[in-house]
Amino acid sequence: MRITLTALLLLGLGSANVHADNQRPSTVTNVQASTVSSSAIRINWSQPWDDVGVDGYNIYRNGSYYKTVFNTTNYIDEGVSANSSYEYSLVAFDRARNYSSQSSSSAASTGGSSSSSDSSFSAQPAAQARDGSPGAPSGLRAQGEGSDKIHLYWTAPSGTVTGYNIYRDGGYYSTIKGRTDYTASSLSSGRDYRWQVVAFNGSQYSTKSSEVVARTDSSSSSNAVAVVAAAAPPPQQTSVSGHVPSGYHQVFNEEFQSSSLNGSKWQSRYRWGPHWTINNEQQFYVDNINDPNFGHSPFEFDGENMTITATRTPDHLRSKANNKDYLSGTLTTYGKFKMRYGYVEMRARMPKGKGLWPAFWLLHNQENDKRPEIDVVEMLGDTSNKVYQTYHYFENWNLRSTPSYEYWGSDFSQDFHTFGMKWEPGRITWYVDGNATNSHSSGNVASEEMYLLVNLAVGGSWPGNPDGSTSFPARFTIDYIRAYSPD
Repeated sequence: MRITLTALLLLGLGSANVHADNQRPSTVTNVQASTVSSSAIRINWSQPWDDVGVDGYNIYRNGSYYKTVFNTTNYIDEGVSANSSYEYSLVAFDRARNYSSQSSSSAASTGGSSSSSDSSFSAQPAAQARDGSPGAPSGLRAQGEGSDKIHLYWTAPSGTVTGYNIYRDGGYYSTIKGRTDYTASSLSSGRDYRWQVVAFNGSQYSTKSSEVVARTDSSSSSNAVAVVAAAAPPPQQTSVSGHVPSGYHQVFNEEFQSSSLNGSKWQSRYRWGPHWTINNEQQFYVDNINDPNFGHSPFEFDGENMTITATRTPDHLRSKANNKDYLSGTLTTYGKFKMRYGYVEMRARMPKGKGLWPAFWLLHNQENDKRPEIDVVEMLGDTSNKVYQTYHYFENWNLRSTPSYEYWGSDFSQDFHTFGMKWEPGRITWYVDGNATNSHSSGNVASEEMYLLVNLAVGGSWPGNPDGSTSFPARFTIDYIRAYSPD
């Protein structure tokens, strides 16, 4: 998410303000995978909308980036094996490399069967339990997200489960693997939808879960038995210590127990300077370490925690703040600390409010052709019970990104939570409150030195700008930031 305009910087655009196309394409729809032969699968889709036109598509296969195609709405995958199943989804991008959300998935088997999220698909998977089948998923919950999306999440049954079939209004809707939540998109506004989930292991299927009902106008409900469960995400326990993997030792720590920033550990500006605006953000990051007489500090200390505050820019500081509407802060360890593989963790209480965008992330220490970025955690302040975890990198000078993995929990602005990330050769695992939430495995996982960043952005292409509901000063309170290396 952040790397898009950072990439423009690295390509040598040197003005103080970036004027760029910030409109993301709409989500790709009507993705359909179908078997061509024992060695080929065809993927078709509908072209999404974009204000300047779609330039190409990143194809994901079985959850990982697979291929980029241009000027087409179909692709034949000839890199498949016989008698195997493959699941595909797509991300559209335009010439400015604005990226859409990831599409719903569609699966096909080189053995001759196929399935997709298209409700017109007729060959529906089995829904009834058989001997030896897994138990039914439990605790199914559903919540509307705006006018056209509904998010589902459930608890996995005991035993081995290889995936889940999702049913909408009594009919088969989609199949997913490797997770216990799903976002249904491109739904009709103001309508109730009924949902059930079936677990499967190979050819063995569970019975259907209990049914829940959710509405696309952001409210949600369920049957009389489970109204509360359907209306809110599952409760989450706060963790003080988080999750430090065994076999790791601490190599960096900041407990924020002093009364000022430690200049031996931190820079209070991005490495490209304070006047470069990325992501169309609306804040100016005050560089208190290098400019202590700026006239305002966004960093507050209480002896136990450090708080990054975001405030409206006073008129007398507007010219010094690059004419930005808000003042905020960032900290980075560029030139102070870097690491290659390990585990990082932050314990923090997030800010709440539309247009607020707190983040804890790692960025490449040296310029090269891959320029990786690992987003340990990002949150949009108007949805304070959901965080995002993402990996970005470049390949052949084109930006690649994993899906923005979502994790739903309790309100992250109400108490402290730990956010961690374990980085190993070929694999990234994300954590919230000591529990693994998402992972990504690929030969493209970063293998170079990276440094730490934490910041509170205001406005921008992704979160949108604050409105009358946003309270200032906004506060992003951090208890500690720690890093560990393998023994």
